[in-house]
Amino acid sequence: MPADQKNNYVNKLFYGDNLDVMNEKIPNNSIDLIYLDPPFNSNRNYNMIYTTNTGQPVPEGAIAFCDAWELTEDKLDEVQEFANELETEDDNAYFADFWNAWVKALKYQNPKILAYLVFMARRLRVMRYKLKDTGSLFLHCDPTASHYIKIILDGIFGHKNFRNEIVWSYSGNSVPKNFFPRKHDIILWYSKKDKCNFYPIYVDYAESTLKRYNHIDDEGRRYKISALKNGIQEIVYMKEGKPCTDVWNDIPIVRKKSERMGYPTQKPSELLERIIKATTKKGDIVMDPFCGCGTTLDAAQKLNRKWIGIDICMLSVSLIEKRLKDNYPLVIMKGRDYTIDGIPVTMEQVKELIHKEDTSKNEGRYQFQYWAIEKVNGFASTKKSGDGGIDGSIYFYKDEKKTLGRMILSVKSNKSVTVSMIRDLIGTMENNKADMAGFICYADPTQDMLNEARKAGYFKLQYNMFNTEYKKVQILTVEEILNGKDFELPFTRLLKKS
Repeated sequence: MPADQKNNYVNKLFYGDNLDVMNEKIPNNSIDLIYLDPPFNSNRNYNMIYTTNTGQPVPEGAIAFCDAWELTEDKLDEVQEFANELETEDDNAYFADFWNAWVKALKYQNPKILAYLVFMARRLRVMRYKLKDTGSLFLHCDPTASHYIKIILDGIFGHKNFRNEIVWSYSGNSVPKNFFPRKHDIILWYSKKDKCNFYPIYVDYAESTLKRYNHIDDEGRRYKISALKNGIQEIVYMKEGKPCTDVWNDIPIVRKKSERMGYPTQKPSELLERIIKATTKKGDIVMDPFCGCGTTLDAAQKLNRKWIGIDICMLSVSLIEKRLKDNYPLVIMKGRDYTIDGIPVTMEQVKELIHKEDTSKNEGRYQFQYWAIEKVNGFASTKKSGDGGIDGSIYFYKDEKKTLGRMILSVKSNKSVTVSMIRDLIGTMENNKADMAGFICYADPTQDMLNEARKAGYFKLQYNMFNTEYKKVQILTVEEILNGKDFELPFTRLLKKS
C-alpha cells in the first residue's frame, strides 16, 4: 500500500462537513491542487442527486439542507470567531479590520450573503494551510457572490498571489428578454506563495490558422511557405499548439450522455483535466472539498493523480463511488484503491457520529440527522429551527395521477426516548397535513411509544384495483436501519408507468 494511503487521507471519499474533515483528517502542507465549486443557491443539485439515487420525487421549491444560508446566532458566533482567527495572524491583521467593517455593512443589508461568506471564509482559510508551498487553489464562482469571494481570497491568500481570473465561455440556446445571455463562468486561481507549480497548456489552432499552414511533410508536420523580401522562400513549421490564455472558449458544457450524472451544474471533465494538467504532475494530490458528482476525482484518477473528495451529502458519496466503478472497472476496487470515511456501518460508528453532532459547531452538527434521513431515502430539510420537529421528508406518489404524498421524519439521537415525542410527531403530522410520519431513534422505543404509534391508524393507497394499507406512524431504530430495514410506504417506481 502506498505510504500516503497508510497516512489515511489520499484516494479517499470523506462524508462530512469539509471544515471538520480538513481540520481533523488532512495534514497541513500536503495538497498540490484544490479545486472547488462551492454551493450557493444550488439546492437543485441535491434535489437531482436525491431523485437519481432514490427514485423518489421532490416537490418543486423544496430546499435541501445544503443551502441553508440563514444568519443564525451560531453563524454570528462564527463571524466573530473568524475575526479572532484573523487577528492572530500577522499577515492578515489588516484584513481582520476590513472583515469587521464588512460584517457591519452586510449584517442587516444582506444577511444571507454574510452567512454564506463566513461559511466560505473559514473553509478557505483552512484550505490555504492544507496546500503545499507550491500549491494552487481554483475556485469556480457563482456570479451572485463571486465579487465578495475574490475579496476574501485576496485577504486570505494575499493579492500578490492572485494568478488569473479564468473566463470559461460556452454556448447555449437560451435567449433572455431583459439582459444578454449569460454564457460564461469565472474561475479564480490563487497560489499559496509567490512560486507555484505551473505547466503551460497548449490548445489547438483555429481553422483559419490551419489553412495558412497548408503543407504537410513526410513526418506529418504542418508548414507554410513564406516569401521573403529578397525573393527567397522560407519554410515555417507550425508549432504544436498555441499557448492557452485566460479565456477558455474551446470547452463545451457537458453534452455527452455517457458523462452526464443528472447533476444540473455538472462541469465537463475536460475543464477539470486542463486545470489539473496545468498545475500538477503524475502522483500529485488533488482535493475537492465540495466534490458533488465527482468530476474532479474522475479527472484526477484518469490523469494518474491521487485525490481527496469531501461532501456532506451521503447520496453524493454513493454517486461518486458508482461513477468511479463504472469508469474504471478494472482499475478501481474499494478497500484496495480507495476508501470511504465517515459513513457509519456499525453502532459504534453511529455513536461517534452523534458525539461529533454534540461537539461540532459547524454544519457537521447535523451530520447524524442527515445520515439517518438519507439512509431511509429521505430528503433532509433545510430548516434548523422553528421546523416544528420536521427534520426531513419522504415524498411518494399516492395515486395514479402522481399526486405527491409525504411522510415527515423526526430524528432523535437521545439516549432515551419517550411517548411524548410520538404524540408531538402526530400533532406535527396533522398540523402539516402530511400523510404519514416516521420516527428515527438511536435508543430503543418504549412499549407506550409503539402503542401510541399504532393508535394513529393507517394510510390507504389506492392503485388500480388494489388497496394497500400502511401504518400512518412508524418507528425505526438506528440498529434496524443498519440492518437494512426501511419504512413501509408506497414506492415511487410502482407508479412510474402510469
